[in-house]
Amino acid sequence: MNLARRAPAALSAIVLSLAVHSLAAQTSAASAPQPGAAATAQQAAALVTAFQDKLNLDNGDLSDTFTLVQKKDGEPDRVLRVRIYRRDAKDTFTLIFQYPASEKGKGYWRSKDDLYLYLPTTREFVYRNRKDDVGSTDVRTDLFGKTDLLSQYDATLDGVAKVATWETDVVRLDAKKLDVSYPIQKWYIRRGDGLPVKVENFSAGGVLLRTSYYIEYKEIAKGRYIFTKLLAVDALEKGQKTFLTNDEISTAKIPDYTFSKAFLEEQSR
Repeated sequence: MNLARRAPAALSAIVLSLAVHSLAAQTSAASAPQPGAAATAQQAAALVTAFQDKLNLDNGDLSDTFTLVQKKDGEPDRVLRVRIYRRDAKDTFTLIFQYPASEKGKGYWRSKDDLYLYLPTTREFVYRNRKDDVGSTDVRTDLFGKTDLLSQYDATLDGVAKVATWETDVVRLDAKKLDVSYPIQKWYIRRGDGLPVKVENFSAGGVLLRTSYYIEYKEIAKGRYIFTKLLAVDALEKGQKTFLTNDEISTAKIPDYTFSKAFLEEQSR
């Protein structure tokens, strides 16, 4: 596959997604929490549990391929392609870089809370944390594995908001452990189907760091979904964003050996 030829199509998708981003940015703060309607942590946790049940595939495996196109003002677009193997029942995944040549052979292997980055040039595994940006883009490794927010965060309701044309419930997550992607997050959950459409990531001091827009989903099993288009916008670096598309999606069983350090080493040979 010639990824250089695919890039224009991906960029066209970015242009469309930016329209979504622009509209969402204008409307995300349209509704503020209603006075006297303070929600309980139990209600917030129930919303999180409901969408995690839709995004996780605890009774099967999932493999898919992501194309990431990173845009920076004044620089050529950067295209990466990664192959993902997930087994949510064991909370494990393997990520392998396929493109470009400078990244090919690198990969991640996660087993529960343990995350390793494999570097083929030195043939070593480096222990990493959830703050790792995949290929120096605007997305972190947590995006590609099982979603397990309530083990890492305390959840509270933070009102309602309109994102594009959707009414959403806003759930605020505050970290209760150090090894998290972001200390504070806000998830905007669409009322129609209970799926997230927007996520804001903040520093411990409340500074907005990144915003992600879930533009499109695909149902891969009854009541189970995976996003197929996502736009991640860097709030600190003006004009920097990463657009993801997802294809080659399969729920076929994956060999156990795929979830191992040895498998990653083999892929780089």
